Amino acid sequence: MTKTATLRFQPYTEEGAGLVAEFNRRISRANPPFLIPADPGDCWLPKIENRKIYQETFLAAEGGEVRGAYTLRAQPFSFAGEVHTVAACQMPISEGIVDKRYSFIGPRILHDALRRQPLLYGLGIGSLNASITRLERAMGWSVQVVPFFFKIRNAFNFFKNIEHLRNTWVNRRMLDAAAYSGVGWAGSRLANLFLTRTNGIQRLLSTEEVSGFSPWADEIWRACESRYAMTAVRDVDVLDVLYPADQPKFIRIKVSEDGRVIGWAVMLDTQMSDNKYFGNMRVGSIIDCLALPEDATKVICAAAEALDRRGVDLMLSNQSHIAWRGALKTVGFLQGPSNFILTLSKQVSRLLADIDPSGDGVHITRADGDGTIHL
Repeated sequence: MTKTATLRFQPYTEEGAGLVAEFNRRISRANPPFLIPADPGDCWLPKIENRKIYQETFLAAEGGEVRGAYTLRAQPFSFAGEVHTVAACQMPISEGIVDKRYSFIGPRILHDALRRQPLLYGLGIGSLNASITRLERAMGWSVQVVPFFFKIRNAFNFFKNIEHLRNTWVNRRMLDAAAYSGVGWAGSRLANLFLTRTNGIQRLLSTEEVSGFSPWADEIWRACESRYAMTAVRDVDVLDVLYPADQPKFIRIKVSEDGRVIGWAVMLDTQMSDNKYFGNMRVGSIIDCLALPEDATKVICAAAEALDRRGVDLMLSNQSHIAWRGALKTVGFLQGPSNFILTLSKQVSRLLADIDPSGDGVHITRADGDGTIHL
């Protein structure tokens, strides 16, 4: 009997922990980007009764061995006001990375995920040439890059730590010269001056850092849910799960104008340590946000100002919606190369086809990804 015929998918429970440990040991020699958690209870979003957003991990088992796994993250999404449960296929991994006999498991993982939830998407760090992306494209999925934006606030630290650019001796010498000569500082100051077109927007806004979300966030959600072609539900119930009050690393701001709450943003202020992209910079990330599209610039302006006050060296964000991309540019962010890939199953693409053929109305943020912002 072939391996394909004997492969079965089953929920990850305590009984599978020993087999998972053996699987992790076998694939470790390939230096995979992640391993299956040793403890099935070690889940960022466990499935709890009445919770709208949760994760489940499934093992690909053959005989008495685990040969692969993936996680489904289920959550409600609004498609122009019509809510459907959608799932993200996260952290697919297969023994095929060390043994070509198991290369068939990758496609089987996607087929099993689609069987459980046809409205499926993928979102995370990758590339258009990655094997999972090529597989999804071959299965008829739509693939797009979620644009990446950055704004330099400390030019010296940026040029000394931007490891992605310091990849050759020549580049390191050039970037060191820019840092120590002051040319980089002057250039970044001029870029911020000429690129920022907020025209005093911040003077009209009131920004409050909050420890959690309350009914005002539900009002924002009700106003916004039908204004986006596709966006994850962001009511208070979901926000409290994603950004619990006992996690102080999340910077939550409420943005008001003329006494009326118009939106919110969630940010991180992270001191990097020998990061492969950002070295030892202090990085401020706008990871989630919501407002009416016409108020996007105001919310991004408030978020950038809040990060600026904290003294970050660099600000980052990934945004898919045309209004939020424009907002970042208005506030002086530059667009750079992105490795944040969004893939949509054929069923999701069909839902969007009559709503937003261009895809510009899809509002996706880093918070809809694989949860790495929470590690």
